[in-house]
Amino acid sequence: MKPTGLRIAQISDLHFGRDVPAIAQTLRAELRDAAPTLIAVCGDLTQRARTVEFQAARAFLDQLPAPALVVPGNHDLPGWRVWSRIARPWRNWRQQMLTDANGTVIHTGDGLVAVGVNTARQWSLHPDWSRGRINIRQLNEISEAFDDAPRDALRVVVAHHPFLLTEPGRYRGLVGRSRLALQHLHRRADLLLGGHIHLAYSGVVSGLVIAQCGTAFSDRLKGEPNSYNLIEAEGDRMTVSIRRWDGDRFDTHQRTEYVRDGHEWRTYS
Repeated sequence: MKPTGLRIAQISDLHFGRDVPAIAQTLRAELRDAAPTLIAVCGDLTQRARTVEFQAARAFLDQLPAPALVVPGNHDLPGWRVWSRIARPWRNWRQQMLTDANGTVIHTGDGLVAVGVNTARQWSLHPDWSRGRINIRQLNEISEAFDDAPRDALRVVVAHHPFLLTEPGRYRGLVGRSRLALQHLHRRADLLLGGHIHLAYSGVVSGLVIAQCGTAFSDRLKGEPNSYNLIEAEGDRMTVSIRRWDGDRFDTHQRTEYVRDGHEWRTYS
């Protein structure tokens, strides 16, 4: 396989309205230095889906130093403003992000095919409506994008809700239909990116590398400092570096290497 030499910056849970401007400014400067191929923004750009929050998010995205693939999160819905949530759930998103929240977003080029899907939902049978789902239509659209990709391209799925949980976040719940999605993506995808639970880690499930990142620069911490992930991939090797905020800057907290054997990824040791 031809080396790809890719670098993906993964950020999530910006929560404008609860953002810390000094951390956001430092992150933006660090991303300029990192020179990523793509910036994956894994949802929850706002705290309450207000127009002013979306405007702040749009201004931040416009200043990023690389193409950004952006997907919504549950906080980008109107919350308990019931009429808006039912009748016009994505109005502010469409007006400020200039995309269809329910459409599949695809980035291609530089040896990379990244597909973004919206896992946030207006309502749920589960009492916790913050939990998300993925559906068959979305899985088919992901497959179509990957089937049309060059054989040596790195295939990445960008979502908001988690497909892998560790013990500290177990109570939050996996994205709905996660088992079906992992079966569908097995041997089709390489990397699955998510956010939502404000905890950073990575691992392998069904031969895919799954990377979760914390909240990039909001004050809504869940037991960990602010963080983002820097993912580097070349050929059959991939590294996920968790970059944590230490009070002055982001520093590498954990670095995990993965290797691909055929169509399956595993932790390198």
